[in-house]
Amino acid sequence: MSSGKTSGSLRDEANRLVRRSSDRASIDIFDGRQVLLLLRDYLDGVAPPVPSLELEMESGEGVRVNGILQRYDTKTNIESWVFSMSGRAVGDLYSFGGSRLFARNVRGFLGSTEVNKNMEATLDSQSQYFWYYNNGITMVCDQVEHARSNGRDILRVTNPQIINGQQTTRTLHRKGAKAAKASVIVRVIRVPRDQDGRSDNFEGLVSQIVGATNFQNRIGAADLMSNDRQQIEIERQLRKFNYWYIRKRQTKSEARRESGLRHYTLIKKEDLAQAVAACELDPSIARIVGREGLFEERFYQQLFPHGDPHFYLSRYLLMRATSYVSSGYPERGYAKWLVLHFMWSQLAPLVRSRVGAECFRTESERWGPSDKQLVRCIEITFNASLKFYRSRRGVGATALDVSSFFRRRALDVEFEKFWRSAANQRRGTFRRAWQKYEKTFREQMEQ
Repeated sequence: MSSGKTSGSLRDEANRLVRRSSDRASIDIFDGRQVLLLLRDYLDGVAPPVPSLELEMESGEGVRVNGILQRYDTKTNIESWVFSMSGRAVGDLYSFGGSRLFARNVRGFLGSTEVNKNMEATLDSQSQYFWYYNNGITMVCDQVEHARSNGRDILRVTNPQIINGQQTTRTLHRKGAKAAKASVIVRVIRVPRDQDGRSDNFEGLVSQIVGATNFQNRIGAADLMSNDRQQIEIERQLRKFNYWYIRKRQTKSEARRESGLRHYTLIKKEDLAQAVAACELDPSIARIVGREGLFEERFYQQLFPHGDPHFYLSRYLLMRATSYVSSGYPERGYAKWLVLHFMWSQLAPLVRSRVGAECFRTESERWGPSDKQLVRCIEITFNASLKFYRSRRGVGATALDVSSFFRRRALDVEFEKFWRSAANQRRGTFRRAWQKYEKTFREQMEQ
């Protein structure tokens, strides 16, 4: 490692010496610029990165390949290569790099989707046509070297990331020997980074390429925010408390596999967004806009303002308790977001401090004494909310059903007025239950 600069000729000489000594040996050289780029990759969730890969171009077995398509754009300094690889060689990329190879992809492995099933069916019965049916893979990287080694035509790529084609790569890896008869079109794009380690243009371009090329499986607003730095920071912070934050769309089994051997509680980013939306915004938004819409620009910054894990866990765990109380009661299901909003207005002063938030988390996780009392308070609020609905739904043909009623905007303001009125006969019961909860909660905080 060098804190200064390393000349290109010196790098080339070192690489030649290492390759000459052994096919299995490799060397990675880090100068000051590379260290800055590694830091940027870490912040982008690419940690640890895949240092390099050798992409072997397809040849032989009845296939004739006349060279490689190479394109260089003098205006952007972006260089691209298009060529074919065998299906087995593409599947082997996952064997070498693992899930790190897809860190800049907006999704995880989606499992048995219709698209993936069709790929497997093609590999089983028509592997020779795979090249024609499949869109191939797109890879971005920092550096590319076109070389020949032991009779093989290869592209050596540095810091590679497959940003489109994860489903293809993983499916080919799963099919093993059957992938050997298939061919895949590969596009490699070398995107330059700024010399001082800044890479804003790089990140923006990669994000646009990801959005433009991933179209076989639908991409939504939530997918496009998967690699936002705020999402990555939330994931890292929640992991400290044994919560595995699923910021990319993927199967649960894939999420559990990535979490390793430790016992984590899984949290989907869409669930977290709904919890914060119900607590902080008009409670109807969590239901009307839907899980996907909450990641649109008009809501995103309000719902994910920073990476503080206590901010998110307090709201999420309260939503979990509210969902528990509503489970099995359809009418409560519709009122859930209004009840959660009201309960947060009561709980927020207690969990504003770090000590309070930590106490609420630990009590919720172990089903402590105060948590049982909290459930009682939520039950009372649900009963009051349904009384509120029956008093406001109207009569006759114009009466609103429970589902439509709880979709109304500014319902939290109306409910607050009802709560303080004489029509709410449960206010006194709630006050006594809440006082008991607050007393127990503060006692737990002091322990």
